[in-house]
Formats: sequence, structure tokens, C-alpha cells
Amino acid sequence: MPTNPPRSPESSTLQRAAANALQSRNVRVERLDGYLFRTYRLTTSTGFFYLLRCRPSHNIRLLRHEEDRLEIEGCTLRMLSSRMAGFSARLIEYHTTTIPIGSKYLISGPFEGSILADIEPSLSRQACANIDRSLGQYVRSLAAVTGASFGPIRQAPEFGSQSWGRVFAAMLETILRDGEDALINLPYESMKDLVRRHRACLDQITQPRLVLLELSADDNVVVDTKTNRVTGLLDFSTAFWGDPYMSDCWYKPTKSFAEGFGKLPNGDTDERTRQYLYVLYHALLAIVRRSYRPSEGSDELDARRDLTTAIRQLTAMVR
Repeated sequence: MPTNPPRSPESSTLQRAAANALQSRNVRVERLDGYLFRTYRLTTSTGFFYLLRCRPSHNIRLLRHEEDRLEIEGCTLRMLSSRMAGFSARLIEYHTTTIPIGSKYLISGPFEGSILADIEPSLSRQACANIDRSLGQYVRSLAAVTGASFGPIRQAPEFGSQSWGRVFAAMLETILRDGEDALINLPYESMKDLVRRHRACLDQITQPRLVLLELSADDNVVVDTKTNRVTGLLDFSTAFWGDPYMSDCWYKPTKSFAEGFGKLPNGDTDERTRQYLYVLYHALLAIVRRSYRPSEGSDELDARRDLTTAIRQLTAMVR
């Protein structure tokens, strides 16, 4: 928890910061619910919208890997703007101090279209399938972006590694430490042992690629309602260099998403082993996050079932 918890920004302060960053006197500021970091939609007369994102209030418990999300998003947007042709959203402004709104904040955009969560109830089954297929294509384009080493987007030498197995184990260890801090009843040593025993399988992944750990939520996807195509994602704060199949969009993918991406990660035993390791990670994350923030509404029972299934399958796959 930060030493000086961020205070809640006032509407007039947000308005001034947004107007200054977007160089527009006419900016509408709207708080969006359902996001971990406080998120505001900034609408101008151009027809596009932007996002202002700042730290949560002091009473929200963050996990270890969630602390640096604004910095990660800023780094990722800068990198994509320079390396990905046709990537529209960019980093407009990133304030690393609490001036002027009382919290660090980031402004990104422009975004064109509607947030999927706002329109999903009115969509037909075919429209949803088309959007899922387009999302698969969008994620495939992100996965084509490669890095020099596995690990954080910030590519200082001390942060990266040439071993995907080592980085995955470190990511899992971070969540396990959060679970231990919260005294959650989990098979900690069994999970660590399974990762150690399947390390060679993980290290078959040798090319670091861009991964968004959490991207598939409807409130993260921007859609052109005329074409039912994905035009962008709102949140790049969970990005890292790793195996694209670890993203939550592969936790329980739809058929249409897999068609858009081009390949399901279940072609052989090694691929299936890695997917069970990733299911283990996401199920563990859901359980720990539920303990830290019960109001988020995730189903712990389902997550524990998935965790048990992954552990059972991985145990049977040990050579």
C-alpha cells in the first residue's frame, strides 16, 4: 500500500487536466465503473474518446504485481506506437507525481467505437461470434510483437530472462506470496513442485512475445458497431514478454476467438501441459484476488475446481 494514499480526484480538477492534455475546452468526463484502477472516459467533439486512469482509492488492496500497472501501461503504449503499424491508441500523458489531480495518472487514446460491455446485451449471437473472431485476430497481431527477453516490458537487463520457465515460476511465486500473506488455504508446495517438474516444457518457448495477461473482459474491448470488428483495447497495464497462450483469453476461449487467432494451444502433450500450467495460474490468481477484494464478484468455487483439475492433470503428466 502506498505511503500516501491517493485521494479521490475532484471533477473540476479532472476536467482541467483532461482539457489541458487533449487541448480542448469541451471535454466531457465520465467515471466508468468496474475497473480496478479508477477510470474516466474523456469525450471530445471529435467523435473519439480517451481514457484517464489513476490509482485506486487507499482502501482497495492491490496484489504485488498490480502496483506498477500505470507504469507498465505507459511503457507498453510507447512501445506499440513505435513498433506496430496501424496501432491507434497512444500515450497522451503520464504523470508520475500526485500533481495535479492528487494521484499518478495516465491518459490514453484515441478510441473509436463502443465499449463491448455497453452494447453486448443488444447484440445477436452472430454479432458476438464476429466480435470474438475479430478479437482473436487483434490478439494475434499483438502476439506478433517480439521482445529481447522474457519478463517485464521494461527491458533493463536485470529484469529480463532468456528462460520462460524461470519467468513463469517467478510470476506464480508472486501470487503465492500474496496468498500466504492472506493466510489462504492452498497447496503451495505442490504447485511449486509441479512448475519445477514441468520447467523443460515451459522452456520450449524460446521467443518472447507480447502478452496481455488480462484482456478478454467485455469492459476492455472497443468495437465498431457497424462492422462488429474490434478497434482496440482499453487496458495495456498487464503486458509482459512471454507466451501469448498464457493470456486470460485462452483460459476458456470461444470457438470464434480461436478461429480468429488461428490455432488452439492443444496440438500435443507439451502444449496441453503448458495450458494446464496457465489454467493453474489464472485459477490461483482468481482465488487470491477474491480474498483480497471480495466485492469483485469472481466465483471462488469455480476457480478452486479449475485449480484442482489443473493440479490433477499436471500430476498425471509428470514424466
